Amino acid sequence: MVTVRLLQSATEDLHRWDRYVLAHPEATMFHLSSWQMVIQRALGYQPSYLLAEQSGAVVGICPLFVLRTRLFGTFAVSLPFLNYGGIVGDSIQIQQALLDQASDIGRQADCRYIELRQRYPLQLDLPRDERKVGSFLSLEGGTEQVFKRLHQNVRNKVRKAEKNEVIVQSGPECLKDFYAVYSRNLRDLGTPVISPRFFAEIQRAFPDTCRVYRAVRHGHTIAAKFVVFDANTCYFVWSASIRDQLQYAPVQLMNWRAIEDAIGVGCQTVDFGRSTRGSSHEEFKKFWGVQAETLPWCYKLLSQTEMPGLAKENPKFSLAIEGWKRLPLPISRLLGPPLARLLP
Repeated sequence: MVTVRLLQSATEDLHRWDRYVLAHPEATMFHLSSWQMVIQRALGYQPSYLLAEQSGAVVGICPLFVLRTRLFGTFAVSLPFLNYGGIVGDSIQIQQALLDQASDIGRQADCRYIELRQRYPLQLDLPRDERKVGSFLSLEGGTEQVFKRLHQNVRNKVRKAEKNEVIVQSGPECLKDFYAVYSRNLRDLGTPVISPRFFAEIQRAFPDTCRVYRAVRHGHTIAAKFVVFDANTCYFVWSASIRDQLQYAPVQLMNWRAIEDAIGVGCQTVDFGRSTRGSSHEEFKKFWGVQAETLPWCYKLLSQTEMPGLAKENPKFSLAIEGWKRLPLPISRLLGPPLARLLP
């Protein structure tokens, strides 16, 4: 008999959850229990983390947040503001039990739907959105072999950056520069930037498994990157650059230094993050020799019958995007965080 309940804040409950995550091949580091505190502290959303048990053992999990917004209504996401989350369960029956409980929570909160950001497909029959693609780089063979497998264009730009006196630094002290570049880059793309506290809380929760990079030329930060990693995978989650400095190839050198570090700590894969299928971001990643996989995000529709269209690519957001690009940078940094927390 499978029972599903809410995760408690007791230390032993959290440890049991995390032990399951670390042992399960289809769980990611984003399933770790500490993310609930990151999102709750930084953005104010309350977690509903579901724990499935059978004969006293943990057999499945589902981290979940309900988001109430005036712009887009109420919906639940696993996990918001991150690439992955979703249900992990040892069998289809356990996955169904977790989905049923998540659906009950969603209905009680008047959610229109539940979005499950799966890294691996569920066995359940749910509608999918296959527009998002993941890009994964194998680190087999170590630094020398990985560098040889890169496209010649990438290798040349790594060398070009070095010749142009670009220096890559990393450490917690790089966070301020990261946010300055990241917020500027998102303004230029027409996207509200999330609160700086979000990244500070990640550093607080994962001091040993997150790393912040900055690419510096002649004393000025021209690109920056925020990665997290576990025993097997380094996740390139947030990255940005100054457009008029791209001629110095800071992104290529910064990425390569992060890959070298991932190899150094024993990772087997670099996850270059999600892209929209057919986008310029997806094309850029192909030069790194990645393998592309469709991300099997799926939905449980509750009070609506159509798939949600909450994506930057939706044409109805085009005017807002173009208007945001024209905002002065200080205004976009001020107005961005309240809006970004509504766009998970």
